[in-house]
Amino acid sequence: MKIFLAVLIDLFDFTIGRLLFVAPFVSELMGTAFCFMMFGPKALWYLVETIDVSEQFDGFLPTATFIALAAAKDNR
Repeated sequence: MKIFLAVLIDLFDFTIGRLLFVAPFVSELMGTAFCFMMFGPKALWYLVETIDVSEQFDGFLPTATFIALAAAKDNR
C-alpha cells in the first residue's frame, strides 16, 4: 500500500505538482512530509528534488517510489 501511495505522489509531482503551486518548493516539501510519515528519515532523500529550481527534471525521477522500494527492501 505504501508503494502505491509513493507512486501516486510521484504522479502528482510529475503532472499537477509543478503547475499547481506558485512556489516550486511547496510541492517538494509536501512530498517530503508525506514520505517522512510513511518511511521515516529515508524520506529526506526526497529533498534532493529541490535542487532543480526549474521543476523540469525532477518530475522524471520517481523519488518517492525509489524511497518506497528501498524501504521495502530494508524491511525484508
